[in-house]
Amino acid sequence: MDLTLPHRATEPGIRRRRVLVIYNPTAGQWKRRRLQATLTQLEQRGCQVTLHETTRAGDAEVTAAAIPASDVDVVIAAGGDGTINEVANGLVAAPFPVPPLAIIPLGTANVLAQEIGLRGRAATIAAAITDGVRLPVHLGRANGRHFIMMAGVGFDAHVVSNIDLALKRHTGKIAYVVETLSQALRYGFPVCRVSIDGQQHHARSVVVCNGRHYGGPFVAAPDADLGTPSFEVCLFEHGGWPHVLRYGVALVLGRLWALPDVRILPAKRLVIDGAAGLPVQGDGDIIASLPVSIEIADRTLDLIVPD
Repeated sequence: MDLTLPHRATEPGIRRRRVLVIYNPTAGQWKRRRLQATLTQLEQRGCQVTLHETTRAGDAEVTAAAIPASDVDVVIAAGGDGTINEVANGLVAAPFPVPPLAIIPLGTANVLAQEIGLRGRAATIAAAITDGVRLPVHLGRANGRHFIMMAGVGFDAHVVSNIDLALKRHTGKIAYVVETLSQALRYGFPVCRVSIDGQQHHARSVVVCNGRHYGGPFVAAPDADLGTPSFEVCLFEHGGWPHVLRYGVALVLGRLWALPDVRILPAKRLVIDGAAGLPVQGDGDIIASLPVSIEIADRTLDLIVPD
């Protein structure tokens, strides 16, 4: 399967000098060392680096919303997909032109980094930031809250809402494996009603894919593309731990699309209803609850991707 980014940007790389890095300092020591190595590489490439360490939840969003394009050449979100999501929400909320977004992946799954092919050592990441190209990304929006990669309702959102954050900080992906196995035996898998562009469907779980990757390096929706204004919606018909296991194995093998009880449908707008208050996850954090209206946002966000 071709894992290159389907919708490539065409603007030639422009060296970026003034960079603002928004970083969550609660990350572990190895992540801080990785960040520092990347910042050193940026400075060696001629960048003027300003580091902003967040002090509370929502600080990254507020900071990003206050930075006009005239002040910096690029805003860098240094952290996991949740930190990147906060920065993206801030940028699209700003009432003026904003700089493009780049990322230094320091999270558990780093799904967006997987999507754009951003891997490797600090020097490679720094080069992608200074010399990469802009990709206009069509964000998703769930009850007014933006997401970049995916939104989920049902089992995955339930796992996210119950994750042990202390265990996640210490063990990373293992915390999700533990919670998934635990909740697969206890979760009730209520039915969701899903209206996709006016057509009615039912599912036990729903994942709205704006990009192809899910949970890290795994491809859930091969036809999804950050550069096009549409989603690929995965509808999971069954619940219960045997089906969770089967879906998980298929995802790891890149064969989720081949299962007869998983439908993947294109969409521009959908409404999901069900038990009131069921959580909705976006980019790995809870961002809304049912009922939820999900659509392509009006405003695109320029993302720096490797050339």
